[in-house]
Amino acid sequence: MSSAPRPIQPGDHVFLVDGSSFVFRAYFQSINQDRKYNYRSDRLPTGAVRLFCTKLFQFVRDGALGIKPTHLAIIFDKSEDSFRKELYPLYKANRSDPPDDLIPQFPLMREAVKAFGVIPVEQARYEADDLIATYAKQAQAAGADVLIVSADKDLMQLIGDRVAMYDPASGEQGGRGSRPERRIGVPEVEEYFGVGPDKVVDVQALAGDSTDNVPGVPGIGIKTAAMLINEYGDLDTLLARAGEIKQVKRRESLLDPENVEKAKISRELVKLVTDVAVEVPLHDLVLEDPDGKRLIAFLKAMEFTTIVRRAAEAFSVEAAAIEPDPRLAVSGTGELFAGQSTPVAGGAAAPEADGEASAAAAPAPSGRPSVMNPADLAAARAQEARATKVDRAAYAMLTTRAELEKWCAKAREQGVVAFDTETTGLDPLQAELVGVSLALAPNEACYIPLRHIGAADLFSEGLLPDQIPFNDALAVLKELLEDAGTLKIGHNVKYDAAILARHGIIVGPFDCTMCMSYALDAGRGGHGMDELSVKYLGHTPIPFTDVAGKGKSQITFDRVPLEAATSYAAEDADVTFRLWRVLKPRLPADGMTTVYETLERPLISVLTRMEGRGISIDRATLARLSSEFAQGAARLEDEISELAGEKINVGSPKQIGDLLFGKMGLKGGTKTPTGAWSTKANVLDELAEEGFELPQKILNWRQLSKLRSTYTDALPAYVNPTSQRVHTSYALAATTTGRLSSSEPNLQNIPIRTEEGRRIRRAFVAVPGTKLVSADYSQIELRLLAEIAEIPSLRQAFQDGIDIHAMTASEMFGVPVEGMPSEVRRRAKAINFGIIYGISAFGLANQLSIPRDEAGAYIKRYFERFPGIRAYMDETKAYCREHGYVETLFGRRCHYPDIAASNPSIRAFNERAAINARLQGTAADIIRRAMIRMEDALAEAKLNARMLLQVHDELVFEVPDAEVEATLPVVRHVMETAALPAVKLAVPLQVEAAAADNWEEAH
Repeated sequence: MSSAPRPIQPGDHVFLVDGSSFVFRAYFQSINQDRKYNYRSDRLPTGAVRLFCTKLFQFVRDGALGIKPTHLAIIFDKSEDSFRKELYPLYKANRSDPPDDLIPQFPLMREAVKAFGVIPVEQARYEADDLIATYAKQAQAAGADVLIVSADKDLMQLIGDRVAMYDPASGEQGGRGSRPERRIGVPEVEEYFGVGPDKVVDVQALAGDSTDNVPGVPGIGIKTAAMLINEYGDLDTLLARAGEIKQVKRRESLLDPENVEKAKISRELVKLVTDVAVEVPLHDLVLEDPDGKRLIAFLKAMEFTTIVRRAAEAFSVEAAAIEPDPRLAVSGTGELFAGQSTPVAGGAAAPEADGEASAAAAPAPSGRPSVMNPADLAAARAQEARATKVDRAAYAMLTTRAELEKWCAKAREQGVVAFDTETTGLDPLQAELVGVSLALAPNEACYIPLRHIGAADLFSEGLLPDQIPFNDALAVLKELLEDAGTLKIGHNVKYDAAILARHGIIVGPFDCTMCMSYALDAGRGGHGMDELSVKYLGHTPIPFTDVAGKGKSQITFDRVPLEAATSYAAEDADVTFRLWRVLKPRLPADGMTTVYETLERPLISVLTRMEGRGISIDRATLARLSSEFAQGAARLEDEISELAGEKINVGSPKQIGDLLFGKMGLKGGTKTPTGAWSTKANVLDELAEEGFELPQKILNWRQLSKLRSTYTDALPAYVNPTSQRVHTSYALAATTTGRLSSSEPNLQNIPIRTEEGRRIRRAFVAVPGTKLVSADYSQIELRLLAEIAEIPSLRQAFQDGIDIHAMTASEMFGVPVEGMPSEVRRRAKAINFGIIYGISAFGLANQLSIPRDEAGAYIKRYFERFPGIRAYMDETKAYCREHGYVETLFGRRCHYPDIAASNPSIRAFNERAAINARLQGTAADIIRRAMIRMEDALAEAKLNARMLLQVHDELVFEVPDAEVEATLPVVRHVMETAALPAVKLAVPLQVEAAAADNWEEAH
């Protein structure tokens, strides 16, 4: 594919191939031919793949109907679970399972498409026909000609100006010679349906379709339906005037309310969606000559001798010199197709639905080796990983361009390579690139030193010899790391991608082993490479301190000797490659492919760009706040000393503990293992609740001091000297629930409910000519509580746009909504949000400044008024105790293995966390989906807004002044519809968005 494809334009010829129906057509044609063609030497069924490749070869080389395509899309059904099953659960319910011989060929078809240099297109919740309809409308609107390659009558509704169909069975060799190529246009549609394409949907709605189990109206076939539609004009008019029909049975049938409903639901089932938010843009489907070597390697692995010869001639390739693709060869096919998704151009992915992955890996008939199923493959890979020991002596150091080119060529040939970067620091926006490592297989790894300068002394400041010139090496690496046909594997790819982006290299497509581990095991340990290496490989990698030293004597990596650097760096790439081989098959085996492909991997590039943009701060505002906070802290110190009756160091936990529990003799004190009194926040909170003034002032002092040290004093030091902006770093794999965390600096913990925290937000400012836009989900976790726990009254309140806190107060306290005192509403609000986090009577009492007994009564009454919440909590705890995890609405698993701990405190904490995780995790998934879609939506609207920050349920943008009004509705729409089409919520999401000169005013 071209790196910068041009837009679709008049004169283009867009071929849209119905790949799913094509697969079955190829299969049933193959079983009618000589059986010797239907199996490979290892008895893997390949007959359908062979005929599929034959036809695909025709399209790529010759086109059809005398037309050569400029753009070619092979479009598949991702799974049977389209949105239509939500409308009508019996849709396609009468379809039988695919033949056993065909099941292992599904993933081979997709691999064939890629071998021909084409992107296999598929998308969750939509059928291939919907994607074809969307692409057809887009191409038609651009003035291009469209040829839909299918004989499916459902697609005839699309035929019209510049859109025709082509029957793929035509032009083939039949029993009596070649069939003439058949073009299907408007006349052919009228001949088949008796109406034009614009009325096809109405006819199908009446006639139904037994193949897809579309009900239609009993007793009405296509001919009768066409006659009725031609007479009355359309379905709605016909149903409205059904009493005028003279034929008694038809009149009675169409007046029957049940049949009217059947006709209407049938119309929704057969009507194709023409505005799918397609994941692969149409302009990316431009057709170019395939990589001849890759194509021949695939065809040889499939043992398609005749097509190998024809392809070699057509694309001028010396076939004899090309080895079969090792991933597809007799000994390797099972590893490749065990439900694994394969990258496509541009770093996007064509992930397989978990259900399909399982089907593709189902056992073949007895006596025929099949594709290994994901669970077996995962187990085999785990065993192999520990058996193959790491041999650092096998690693190579590349010192010439020719050596590097050879390694990169081999990586492109096999289609997958692990990589890692070595740098002088941890900040990807300032660290210098020192070297790159690659791995092609276990123990087949290398290091490319680029900027090593040796030991730090006066006589060795220049570059060490035997290093490839920096720009030469990057030119070679760029070709590999940007190659659309080669999968790049990294661990924490976000860091490496950011480093390389500064040198003009946009890495893609890629897999990230850290994100795979996170999708699989969030909450079951860390996801760092070293930890995973010990866990899965039984191998401890070289610690960084072993090559760079510790503390003040630690050196940067550019001063590490080359031999030591090679062992360390190449091992990182080697271990990453091994981890990928272990973790990749676990995704389908554990049902986590969709989570990884839709929530983890796509977000990496989005965050890389966000972090690179940064946000501007007003240093003068921060300086003033630092001074005010310092003065406020000093006043509190004086007040605390006065209350204590002596001068005291408020920052000393020991002095505070001795004062409170020793001198003052306050009750409730506990000691730490060191023997000192505990003065944690919860301890001081309890004392403050009991009315003691001193603990509250200590808490206030701590808050001011923390804000000063963490933000007002520290933020200016984070300003990047080049951009003059602050660039936070987002951790993808740091929480159990899927929430992102922010560090260096942490911008997610700035208090929003205190005046001091809001004043700090005022220091985050828009640059001249722009505004900051803050878009925040309103009460998203409460909405999800109503959704997941299925609380009718809460659901209805959100659907009706009612003030949820006022409604809760009215339900609990019997107070009318009209004229409700603000204090009553505030108490209901505290309970609403507190329940989500498993608030205790003590916590609520502290928050509302009321007695604990009264708070406990509020909580009891709340559960009585909304009994579904207690049921939700109990069910969630029971499920988590049984499985060790809970799931979000999008299938993310949040693991809490300690929920069965014998320690009551630990057990209770995990129970509260599990209850909240389903809500917080689903909210995290929703905002991830919004972030992934946001940039494309803004670009499509021709807007220049830039997404800068994500803070829990909030996104912050920098928007040109002139585009603010146009940007706000786009941002709201993307965020409010982010759950679709994967999850259709009964409770609507609501987003509040505003623009201002600083972050606080925009919130």
